[in-house]
Amino acid sequence: MKTLKYILLFAGVLSFSACNSWLDEDPEYSINTNTAFATKESAQMALQGCYGYMANDNGYGQAWQELMISASGFGWYQTNGNDQDDYTSLRAIPASTLINMAWTGMYKVIGETNAFIANMEESPLDESVKTSMLAEAKFLRALAYYNVVTTWGDAPFKTTPSASDAVALPRVEKATILAQVEKDWTDAFNDLPEKATDGFASKWAAKAFLGKLYYTIAAQGDQAAWEKAKACFDEVYNKGIYALQPKFGDLFANNVTGSKESIFQMNYAVSGVSRNRGSWLFAPTNSTTGKSWSRIRASKALYDYFRGTYPGDARLEVTFQSKWRNYTANGQVAAQVEPVPSARDTTYAYPLVSYDSKETPEGWSKSKLLVAEIPYEQLPDPANPSAKELSSGKYAGMDELVKKYLENTGDNQGWPYFKKPIDQVVSAQNSHKNIFIYRYADMLLMMADVYNELGDKNKAIDLADEVLSRARQSGSQPSEQPARWNSSLSKDQIKEKIYFERIFEFSGEPGMYQIVRSRGTEMLKKALELNNNHELVLLHNANTATGVNNFRDRYYNNGDLSEDFLKKNLLLPIPKNEIDTNSAIDFSDNNFGY
Repeated sequence: MKTLKYILLFAGVLSFSACNSWLDEDPEYSINTNTAFATKESAQMALQGCYGYMANDNGYGQAWQELMISASGFGWYQTNGNDQDDYTSLRAIPASTLINMAWTGMYKVIGETNAFIANMEESPLDESVKTSMLAEAKFLRALAYYNVVTTWGDAPFKTTPSASDAVALPRVEKATILAQVEKDWTDAFNDLPEKATDGFASKWAAKAFLGKLYYTIAAQGDQAAWEKAKACFDEVYNKGIYALQPKFGDLFANNVTGSKESIFQMNYAVSGVSRNRGSWLFAPTNSTTGKSWSRIRASKALYDYFRGTYPGDARLEVTFQSKWRNYTANGQVAAQVEPVPSARDTTYAYPLVSYDSKETPEGWSKSKLLVAEIPYEQLPDPANPSAKELSSGKYAGMDELVKKYLENTGDNQGWPYFKKPIDQVVSAQNSHKNIFIYRYADMLLMMADVYNELGDKNKAIDLADEVLSRARQSGSQPSEQPARWNSSLSKDQIKEKIYFERIFEFSGEPGMYQIVRSRGTEMLKKALELNNNHELVLLHNANTATGVNNFRDRYYNNGDLSEDFLKKNLLLPIPKNEIDTNSAIDFSDNNFGY
């Protein structure tokens, strides 16, 4: 029986040689290749090593969460001039450490699956065993190449194991790579068994990924691919093996397995070599039993647009965190400050603020803190609050919020946190959470987009409403929001609604970067305009325009969302390390604008 947690295989099982370029994998299976693949058990361990590389720090365990969320256009990181600040500000550089991690992570998977496939084909194992394992390896290779192409575009391409003298690979057009992705996922669909196991490749996951591939190709201009995407999505939909989790919040509990919404996910154990560091990256400092850096937050623009669009949407509470009980540095709940629970036991972040009442109740050691929240429901434009309106004197505590979060120095708690990755009982840096790579909700929304493009907007609205309806039922009581879309909407309006619905539904998940860029520069501009036209962002940016300040809002490209800026930010730069070590690529070969 397959274990649900991946293992990275070191001495005694597999031994991988170190190399300068991540295109030079040259895996050397221990003892010898024939021995490593002489039994089903040893081959299975080798295959699980491939999963392990997809799940580790350079894969979804860190880099493919941190980079994809922070650099999406809706992340926030301290404005301190470092690597994270650069890509969060949409001015990524080839020398970025994290971009190199993400690149090497996917190419490590590619190298290992290439070696596994080549050696499995020569294995003496029974053909039925070989066929299934080869299909799993192809599934993983396709996912890695899909990630490479949607993040970097044209890229070095190989489908055979590298020799140490064969690492000079030029960039290949993305169409060639995506043709291999199509073949690999097609082979996986044809050769994998019907029965699926959480965290591992499956037949119908391969078909759903094929639909996503064709959707991606169609959105980039190949009109014939819309019909291909429709055929794949229809087949998966009609098969009926996937379904939405009834309550949205249940998707993000610890150790989630067995959800019918999961098309493909990464599974983790806190004691494993492959670890999920998401809580360490995203949780507020001193808010859990383990360690947390609170590196990445959500932008004000994202939170406000989500809340203003869908007031009362139960997904907001699951997606964002703006208050937490304080923990000590050793992971214990901090002692209560006053004789009764009070606001001093808790830390608050945007859109909440705590402020001094100037009154000290009898028996208290300090004055009482009051807590206020932006009164979205009372504002003329809840998706874009105005500092002038907030400071009008009509709303308790809002003067304090404007002063604290928008003054010249800013404040560390001026942005909400992404809640989905946070594990309240994290073990040191290692989270108990599994990570969804592809959820059925995303398939439904892409499927809706496909039907809309093909002229059936009513079917598109029906499909999108499956996701919206789940959100309406996800609170303690049913809510009116997010309401069903009106049938009078035009094709272009539905396209835009689907685009932003995907952003809302998947905020704080690894697919953010790809989703924001999925519809090209036209929709990317609309997304970034939410930030650049946000009144509180504009005020804060103006107030912090001089001097060094770690707590600023971002004003992308100084407000100039030109076509060149947008085109550049459809992709990340090829890492400097790859250019330095791959003689077939130089800096002139990098992506547009880099």
